[in-house]
Amino acid sequence: MARSRFAVYTLTALVTGSIALAPMPLSGAPPSSNSIGFETPSIVDPIHTNGEPDIAIDPQGRVFNSGPTGTGTQRSTWFGSVDAGHSFRVMAQKTVPSAIMGIPAPGPGGGDTDIAFDRSGKQYFSDLWALACQRVAVTGPANSGASDQENFLGCSGSSPGSDRQWFAVYDPSPTTPNQSAYRAAGGQAPLVYLVWNNLAGPGPNAGEQWNKSTDGLNYTNATAGEIPNGAGVVYSPFGGDGYPAIDQVTGNVFQAAACDASLCGTSSTATPGLYMNIGTPDSTGVLHFLDDAGGGNQDLKRLVKIADTPAGSPDTLFSVLSMDSGRNLEVVWTVSPSNNDPALRQTFVSAASAAGGWTAWTAPVQVSDGSTATGDATNVFPWIKAGGAGRADAVWYGSDKQVDPSSHNNQSWNVFMSQVAFPTNTSGGITGAAPSKQLVKVTPHPMHYDDVCLQGSGCITSQGNRNLADFFVVTIDSSGAAEIVYDDTSNKLVQAPNTCTVQAADHCGAGVISIARQSSGPGLFGTKVSGPSNTPVSGLTDPSGDALYPVIGGANQAGFDLRSSRLSFSPDGSTLNVTMQVTDLAHPATAIAAVPGATNLQYVTRWQMGNTVYYAAMENTISNQPIFYAGAMNSIDLCSVSACFPHVLTYPEPGTGATFTGKAEAGSISCASSPCTITIAVKVADVGGPTTASLLESVGAYALAAALQEGAEDNASAQSDTVPLEIDGVCCFNFRRK
Repeated sequence: MARSRFAVYTLTALVTGSIALAPMPLSGAPPSSNSIGFETPSIVDPIHTNGEPDIAIDPQGRVFNSGPTGTGTQRSTWFGSVDAGHSFRVMAQKTVPSAIMGIPAPGPGGGDTDIAFDRSGKQYFSDLWALACQRVAVTGPANSGASDQENFLGCSGSSPGSDRQWFAVYDPSPTTPNQSAYRAAGGQAPLVYLVWNNLAGPGPNAGEQWNKSTDGLNYTNATAGEIPNGAGVVYSPFGGDGYPAIDQVTGNVFQAAACDASLCGTSSTATPGLYMNIGTPDSTGVLHFLDDAGGGNQDLKRLVKIADTPAGSPDTLFSVLSMDSGRNLEVVWTVSPSNNDPALRQTFVSAASAAGGWTAWTAPVQVSDGSTATGDATNVFPWIKAGGAGRADAVWYGSDKQVDPSSHNNQSWNVFMSQVAFPTNTSGGITGAAPSKQLVKVTPHPMHYDDVCLQGSGCITSQGNRNLADFFVVTIDSSGAAEIVYDDTSNKLVQAPNTCTVQAADHCGAGVISIARQSSGPGLFGTKVSGPSNTPVSGLTDPSGDALYPVIGGANQAGFDLRSSRLSFSPDGSTLNVTMQVTDLAHPATAIAAVPGATNLQYVTRWQMGNTVYYAAMENTISNQPIFYAGAMNSIDLCSVSACFPHVLTYPEPGTGATFTGKAEAGSISCASSPCTITIAVKVADVGGPTTASLLESVGAYALAAALQEGAEDNASAQSDTVPLEIDGVCCFNFRRK
């Protein structure tokens, strides 16, 4: 939906500010019309956090996000957006178990998630529970996500022993050329593959468990060659960890992973490398992989070598494949150096064409710059998304120090992206020539500090910070613009009485789920993309009628329907005026009654200044006695297999008790004209003392339904997800005083 912005500066100043704030190409050259820039990052949810956020865009252009909150909660998050990813709402996962606000997602669950779509827009969701089994869900397509159906795989005791599951959906257009035995035999589409790390596999490589389904709920084994032996399988396809790609012409699936010389080398002197397995479906959709030697035997020398990686393993969570419109595969990986030299932790890409059966890969190209000056010295968590023929966006987290990512050296981490373009022939196949590339820093400020623990669930024993979990994701919209979801833990929040300097069990940094959308420069379809810049403005407007409950297929709730968000300073700079407009503020009882279990209405504007998130809010109840307040955001930390970290963000009211940290402010509500207006006059000392030099980042306003005051939230209410539920949001803009 279109959003309008209130300008802060004159035209001359606005242009100057836009140039100053646009992400700078890391060569040091000034931005040009071809420079890649990004919007102000949007906040997916002002309440919930999670690690390893996922992002996907359906054929209708709606943006969805998911991520784990941990097996300690047995819950994962799943959000949908109908305004191009600027604000999100909770998606349904079964019926609300009791009259509480929150995500109705009962266990088992809480671990790794993935989301995918078929051509109709039907959505597939998966959730891992305790390295034991999967929960799966599907939506629509008739209701396009207004409700879902769910099932469980192996949760009744016959555990598959699974970890890190991914989807690959085969759903070719009728006009797509056919080279698939499955499609030739009249196989039903969509055919949904769900693959996970096969923890039960006894072989030298536990490999992958591939499963297939035509409804997204009921799955059967999709791997030929497996022979049960009572303890798992004798043969399980090589793969492991990396996100797969699928070809809509052949139905082939592809997965890349590291393999050392003893397993995958052609001789005893072969160097470690990145290898790829290809699974070809038969007429039933069962996959036959390259390394299947028959009789339950595995021959890893049949794999396709993508690249030698003599510096170490190409598997720093994760090696990721993506297929472009010319059926070229692009792959990204980050080296985990065998000699522990952090300078070697760099990110590379390579590509291969369908014409050569994806067996001839281009020479690896380093897309990171390894520079402490740019902040891209050491890399973790690569991801890639392909678009038009030969084009792909690769992303990763980069730190400003050449040190072990798991070490405590007060590193500053940012999101980096390199857009690569491999030369192609007239058929869209890559020629093998080296690509052009453009490297940019995506994040407007460091999104994480200190260590990124790479030891998985073992981080709890090493007291490592795993709040980011294991990855983040880039995708593209219909224009080819990159949309990158990442965790911003720069707030350094931790639940009292712990501090950010003592993190024996509880690690600081609430993972605020953030999305950066490309707004300028070339997109992945070869044309320039457009969108609002991150230049400071005074506010945003929002269309009426989008306060949908539920977000897909629900009715508009006038009492939550935010129409604008705006900030301004008093002439003497002592007061920050926070304004929110809502369609109807005169009938709080009606608004509360629309959301089962709600007792409180909360209208919250939040922003980040430096490394602190501040807020201003109005809260009302059925008695229509509003209060106005402001302060610094707090967190409630819950525990899981990787220690404890912030799970719930709170915006406390003023009151009695240590958790009621808000400061009372003057405020008013006016419904003299439509829409109604909330005005909060915030004393600047209560929100960090912003001055003319202060930049207030990612300002967003949210209308929330709650079952209790936020100052009354505690670990028990957070564990049960009795937390505020967003009904509408206006997000996000940067603000600076004139």
